[in-house]
Amino acid sequence: MHNLPTWLAKYTASLSKENLHHAYLFYGREGLGKKDLLTYVSNTILCESSNLISCSQCKNCKLILSNTHPDLHVILKEEGKKNISISQIINLREKIYESAFLGKNKIISIPNIESMSRDASDAILKILEEPPKDTFFLMSSNFIHQIPSTIRSRSIEIEITVPSFNECREWLSESYSENIDLAIELSNNRPLIAKNLMDLNILELRSTFIKDISGIIKSGKHIVNISEQWCKELETLPLKLEWMSYILIDAIKHESANEHADVLSDSENITRYLGENSDIFNLHELLNKTNEIWNLFSGDTNLRKEYQLQSLFVAWESELGISSL
Repeated sequence: MHNLPTWLAKYTASLSKENLHHAYLFYGREGLGKKDLLTYVSNTILCESSNLISCSQCKNCKLILSNTHPDLHVILKEEGKKNISISQIINLREKIYESAFLGKNKIISIPNIESMSRDASDAILKILEEPPKDTFFLMSSNFIHQIPSTIRSRSIEIEITVPSFNECREWLSESYSENIDLAIELSNNRPLIAKNLMDLNILELRSTFIKDISGIIKSGKHIVNISEQWCKELETLPLKLEWMSYILIDAIKHESANEHADVLSDSENITRYLGENSDIFNLHELLNKTNEIWNLFSGDTNLRKEYQLQSLFVAWESELGISSL
């Protein structure tokens, strides 16, 4: 079983098999490896070793490696479903109140617990209030403030913070040799996001984004075409919206800084011009609107994404539109 990268390993240092709480909630920004951390901690709790490690040799570890461990329950959204449903939790409850198949610990792992329906959250809460013996809940969230306070109060909360630039670079250098620094910069030091950027041809993706945004700001042309194209590329849509927020933040930095502002280098010409020629109130209003759309698209929504994007692009063109950049 793989070891954790350095920025995640520190979160297991304070955990001990002799003194485990029945529920942990790991939270932090997307792209920091929370799911990997849940997997690692789950495996170490189930391992027959007395320490919080995975030996990879015992019966439990071998069952984990073959994805057949009967006491490891991972709760994910079912295919085609918007949320983790109440029926999934009812089915889980029937299993976990029975004795462990191997006579030891049971694990309930719930990545992205914010994807639970309200009924499912209420059902999990009842289990957390009276947890079965030797049963441990390991949960994670990208949006901690979306988690009901009742669930949070019954869990040990552990915040996963953004790693340093050097930690990101060391990890990425194991697999890549080019454009690493740019990927780290554009991902805001989130290693898994940076890795995805490397795999998606980061230079082409960023170049197309800058071209699209420049066109919207310059003239507002092709807003419909750009929004339709972005909505076809759902994997990168939240990231592009986040980059839009960075442009506004950097423009605000330019407007506020007396000297050189610490901004993204490849969009500095745009952000400097906007900072010098845009109203600071408009920049803040657009930043709020852009973040609202980003939050909307980061979760599940029934709203037509292309319409929401078009509305955002129109606001950008209207408030930031200039004759040339």
